[in-house]
Amino acid sequence: MSVVDAPERPPIDPRLRARRIAVRREEGRRRLRRLGIVATIAAVVLAAGALSQSRLLDVDRISVDGAAHTPPEEVRAATGIDIHEPMVRVDLGRARHGVLALPWVATVSVKRSWPATIHVRITERTPVATVPAGAAGFALVDAEGRVLQTSATPPPGVVVLSGVPAPGAPGTTLPPEAADALHVASALPPNLAPKVSSIVVGPAGVELRLVAGGTVRLGPATDLVAKLVAADTVLTQADVSHLCVLDVRVASAPSLTQGERCA
Repeated sequence: MSVVDAPERPPIDPRLRARRIAVRREEGRRRLRRLGIVATIAAVVLAAGALSQSRLLDVDRISVDGAAHTPPEEVRAATGIDIHEPMVRVDLGRARHGVLALPWVATVSVKRSWPATIHVRITERTPVATVPAGAAGFALVDAEGRVLQTSATPPPGVVVLSGVPAPGAPGTTLPPEAADALHVASALPPNLAPKVSSIVVGPAGVELRLVAGGTVRLGPATDLVAKLVAADTVLTQADVSHLCVLDVRVASAPSLTQGERCA
């Protein structure tokens, strides 16, 4: 048996060999570039993480705008944000929720201002009446019945609500039974409001007790605009120096009782 020699491979063209070498070198360079990019990104991420936790990007100041009745320090405390807390860790939603719980606050926005400031802007509620609050004195409330604050005496220039449930602590809300009185207090025209000392809710509906004496009967807290305009018109144009009762339960036909007929 004879052994057959394997055929020799033809020599590789030098140009093809050079091309293969160039391709492999380029692949190597691409791998190195990718590794360099990954390493750079990792370094940037690590540096950013370290910077975000550094004193350069922590909370140095909490600014408060719009606080007229609420002390700014109470607003800052309500955010729950600590000075020197990392800016990236500040929970804006929690801060808003905390500030909204303050009695006077109606709306709030909380924003980051890089590198080191948190801006808090609030709008406060508008008081419309005050309610006897037992040992606490009087509670100032807004149109929604939110208790804003309490004081030993009724604030000047604010109508008193009578015949409604006693209020709770600041930040709570009056019961639904106070809705009619609040509706009337919110609807008082600017010319009529200074003439009213109290709003009384009773079995017959709502009545206005006047500063100068006398009563305005509104009845149910419906058609208020017409009723209050009628009351304001009569009190402005008629002689009411001895007013007993002004009945505007039918706004188009107000009835006036004076003097000896008060009983």
